[in-house]
Amino acid sequence: MTVPAEATREQIEGAVAEWRAVRAQRLAVEKEADAIKRCETDLKNFIVLAMQSQAYEGIVKDGRMTYVRTSQVPTASDRVAFEKYILDTGDLSLLQFRPAVGAIREQMDNGVEVPGIVMMDTFDLGDRKA
Repeated sequence: MTVPAEATREQIEGAVAEWRAVRAQRLAVEKEADAIKRCETDLKNFIVLAMQSQAYEGIVKDGRMTYVRTSQVPTASDRVAFEKYILDTGDLSLLQFRPAVGAIREQMDNGVEVPGIVMMDTFDLGDRKA
C-alpha cells in the first residue's frame, strides 16, 4: 500500500471499496459469532444451574471432566460506604480509572470544566448512502 499522503484518488477509492467489503465480511462473521456465543452462554447457564441444584461435583463425558468453578470477586454491595472509605483513606488503588464519557460531556455541556480532562480527537470511518 502506498503512503496515504501520496495516494491517488483511484487508490483511495480502491481502499474504500476494499474496506467496505472487509467490514461487511467482519460484521457477518461477528453476527454469526454472537449467535454462537448466545447459544454457548445459554448452555453454560443451564449446566451451572443444573449442576448446582442437583449437587453434581462434575460430569465426565468423552474422557473430559466438566465442573463448576467457583471464584470470589469483589463487588460494592454498599456504594456509599465504599465511596466514603475511599474518600476517608485516599486509597485510589481500589478503583479502576476510566473517564465516564457521558458524564463528562454532560458536565462540559453545562459549562463545567472537569480538572485533568482534555478532549482528544479520535478517527473512524463512517459509511452511508451518498
